[in-house]
Amino acid sequence: MNHKRSIRGLFCDLEKAFDCVNHENIPKKLDFYGIKGKFLDLIKSFLQGRYQKVFINKNSACDETSSEWTTVTHSVPQGSILGPLLFLVYVNDLPLLANDKLKIFLFADDTSTIETCPNQVELKFALQKTLADINSWFKANFLSLNMNKICILHFRNSNSIENTLAIKYMNTSLLNVKICKVSWFTGR
Repeated sequence: MNHKRSIRGLFCDLEKAFDCVNHENIPKKLDFYGIKGKFLDLIKSFLQGRYQKVFINKNSACDETSSEWTTVTHSVPQGSILGPLLFLVYVNDLPLLANDKLKIFLFADDTSTIETCPNQVELKFALQKTLADINSWFKANFLSLNMNKICILHFRNSNSIENTLAIKYMNTSLLNVKICKVSWFTGR
């Protein structure tokens, strides 16, 4: 703001983030960060060997319908202490997309960016590129953005003019907001 630059925050939401974590990728990422040997084997055993079954209309034992048991190949166990930590390890290399105009912040399954540019036109193109890059990274890691929940927040001082950026990405117009509730800010 001191340098009269345009600043926007991009707040992203992932669809079923913890459910989409690929079990084959977690050990590779842990190994990259130096987790090896017995501890890596322990993490693998924590993720592997899990099964799930879906029940439909379970009102009584007579009218119960269910799917077959299937092996769980994606997800980190929610409600566990290790689940959120494994998710953060899984997405920890996303901020490598950042540059001098872009900062990326991660907290559990919330991804936020702050982008600065000298003017609105450059900022609009920079935000579209950032969104495309982040979306590509998520797709490569089996995660997907919830396009209807992405919002843009204009950071400004009390003397600057409020203006919105009309940004459309993947046939979705991104929402410009004055307030953005993110779970790590609100404690949800």
